Amino acid sequence: MRKQSTYRPKRTSPPMLINRGLINDALETRERMIAAAFSGGWAGEPHYDELADMRNVLTIAGAHKDDQQILGFCHAMSMVLHNIRMRYAETRRMGVSGAERQMLSEFCGIYADFWLRQSVGFYERCCEELNRAMKINKEDA
Repeated sequence: MRKQSTYRPKRTSPPMLINRGLINDALETRERMIAAAFSGGWAGEPHYDELADMRNVLTIAGAHKDDQQILGFCHAMSMVLHNIRMRYAETRRMGVSGAERQMLSEFCGIYADFWLRQSVGFYERCCEELNRAMKINKEDA
């Protein structure tokens, strides 16, 4: 009779590359369509909200990883989001300038590349933290 090992590998979530890789084309197309909506002038509040959520979850992840490049890029994206919000307040339309359009396109690529290198568990923790922060802000308002 053979002895069986008592070693059991620790259960961790698979890398995002595996999980997201299965549906990456659909996700990346959706993320890029959000940027295209602003470029095309047909973006609405749901597009803005989703873009802000993408930036917020990436900011949380960058803070956890202490990644200054990601945090700097997220700060630059917050300026783009602010400009979009100000334009919307003045004109009731969401649009972007040429530099902002390029920034949105670059943001979608960096966002996808960053999450492909992370675990699904880390992504879920960052999303949960964002949801907690949003819930706290709603309660305070």
